[in-house]
Amino acid sequence: MTTPDLTVVIPSYQHADMLALTLGTLAEQTHRNFRVLVMDDDSTDDTPEVCARYASRLDLELHVSQADPKSPSRARDEGARLAGSPVVAFLDCGILVPSGYVAAHLAFHGEASGRTGVGMCHGHSPGAEQGDEWAAVLTRHSVDNSSGAFGEDSGMADVRQGFPALRDLRMPWVWGWSGNFSVETSAYVAAGGFDASRTYGYEDSDLSYRLHLLGNSFDFVEDGWGIHYPHPRKPADELEAANFAGWWKTYTTHRSLALEIERYSNRNEEPGDGIALHLKRVEELYTYLNALGKGCSLLPPVPEEALPRDGEKSLLIGGKEDTVGFDGVTLFSEDTTSTPEHWSCAGIIIPLPDNSLDVVVVTDVWRWLAHPAAGARTGLLEMMVSEIRRVSKRAVFVNSPADLPFPGPQPVSVGRLERLCSSEGLPYTVVS
Repeated sequence: MTTPDLTVVIPSYQHADMLALTLGTLAEQTHRNFRVLVMDDDSTDDTPEVCARYASRLDLELHVSQADPKSPSRARDEGARLAGSPVVAFLDCGILVPSGYVAAHLAFHGEASGRTGVGMCHGHSPGAEQGDEWAAVLTRHSVDNSSGAFGEDSGMADVRQGFPALRDLRMPWVWGWSGNFSVETSAYVAAGGFDASRTYGYEDSDLSYRLHLLGNSFDFVEDGWGIHYPHPRKPADELEAANFAGWWKTYTTHRSLALEIERYSNRNEEPGDGIALHLKRVEELYTYLNALGKGCSLLPPVPEEALPRDGEKSLLIGGKEDTVGFDGVTLFSEDTTSTPEHWSCAGIIIPLPDNSLDVVVVTDVWRWLAHPAAGARTGLLEMMVSEIRRVSKRAVFVNSPADLPFPGPQPVSVGRLERLCSSEGLPYTVVS
């Protein structure tokens, strides 16, 4: 039996009609040595009949799981571990691909190892309901002949269309969405694969982040795009709740600056800001907050009057790796892997449960949290003060009189800090 060059893994549940559309385009591929694994969560519709219809045109296997709860993350992971090919591609039901899709993803991975291939999904927007424009286009044109539509109407294109090369970004993993995504099977296994314990929400970003941590680069696969055929989605509030729960699980595991910035920026932008502005903001904040981290590494020791009292559960925001005497220290830097005591996140969002601390001490770094790339709804300092109030009984802010090694905008005034703490009902002390 010939080893396939690539395996396409398709998670499926009660989407027989959408599955048929996807399999129909895969049956027209110019590169033929590939396998399709349909990972079905025990559908009661016509999924078996659809797969049987394409069995003579594709190297196709249907795998049915009766596990509960239903989980696209688990289905994708089981499929990837059955792949038996050097490259695995993940494709969602209802994504229609051109005839060169498989060849494009193989060519992408053939150029160099350690690359993650991100395929466009034209018509899909994470924050908006899809219209019927693509359904109308596909009644007149084949998928191969429809690419002009997203060139002429930007509203029909993937929202990432026009992005810079992902390999040039500081946070490329943010854009690695699993609807159309390919990776070397060995890299997938090394990263731990999709988290099979998750049901739905943030599972693709979680995997992409772990691939990024292992040094895998990201880029768009030029001819490996697909069309997201219009179909109903889960309600927006349900999607947001699932994404937050998934992000929180990833963030509390890694406690990283990049994960913190991605969520902070996403939740604090105004409707209509657009994904290009989101890209700009996360990249700018990543650069700026890492620069603050370098300043934190040069700060003098925390003043004695700011130290926690005996027995207090404490956190230091903006410290150094050699800081002792605190239960946790944030480092404002992605350069260091988090440990139980030292976290690479900034403390803008604190990865702890409510009311879990007695005191949070903040070094002089708070004065520099007025960057213009902060969210339109809640600034960096506002979010930090709110989070301190959520997790702690009181706060201490260091306000050194000497010149400090920080870059960037004009420092925040003590008056502004005092107003924020008062509005949040946070007991605080400022130590000069």
